[in-house]
Amino acid sequence: MTVRLAALPGLSRHRAEGQALPEFAMVASIFFLMVFFVIELGLVFAAQNGLVDSVRNAARRAATYRINEQSFDSTVWNQICTTIAEELDTQLGDDRTGIVGFNQVNRTRVIAYEWQESSVSGKYFLVASVSATYHNPLHVPIVSAILDASDGAVDGGLRLSASEKMRVENPALEYASSPTTPPTCP
Repeated sequence: MTVRLAALPGLSRHRAEGQALPEFAMVASIFFLMVFFVIELGLVFAAQNGLVDSVRNAARRAATYRINEQSFDSTVWNQICTTIAEELDTQLGDDRTGIVGFNQVNRTRVIAYEWQESSVSGKYFLVASVSATYHNPLHVPIVSAILDASDGAVDGGLRLSASEKMRVENPALEYASSPTTPPTCP
C-alpha cells in the first residue's frame, strides 16, 4: 500500500522536503564539532610526540659527553649546556619530527647531570636528565573551551611535558663519599 503525500490532509510535497534544512543544521553542528575536536586532539598528540622525541634526542646528546670534575669549569660547562639546549630547540623546531608552529617562548627546559651510586659495585656513574614543558596553543575556539582547563589552567593552551634520563658511560668513579654535584644548566 502506497501513501501519497498529497493524500494526507495538511501536508504538501513542498513542506515535507523543507524538513531537511533544519535536520541538517542540527546534525551538521554536532558533526563539525566532532570533526574539529578530532583535528585538535591530533594536533595535541602530534605536539606531545614531538616533545617526547626531542627530549629523548637531547638526552642522548647529553649522554655522549664525558663529564668529570674538570668539566664543571664554567667555560666548559656552559658550552656543554648550550650544545644540549640547541639540540633540544633544533629538534622541537624540526618540521618533520618536532612541534608544528614551535615557539621557544612557550618552552621551558631543565638540563641536569647527577651522580648515582651503583648498588652492586659501590662506584658512581653519571645520569643526564633532560625535561621540557611546552605550552601548546589550542586553535579551535569551541574545542578550546572544552579542553583548555584539563591541565589546571584556563590560558588558551595545554601544558605538555616530557622528561628523559640516560646513563652517561663514563669510567666508573670511586669515592669515599658522594662526588661533587654537577651544576644545573642555565
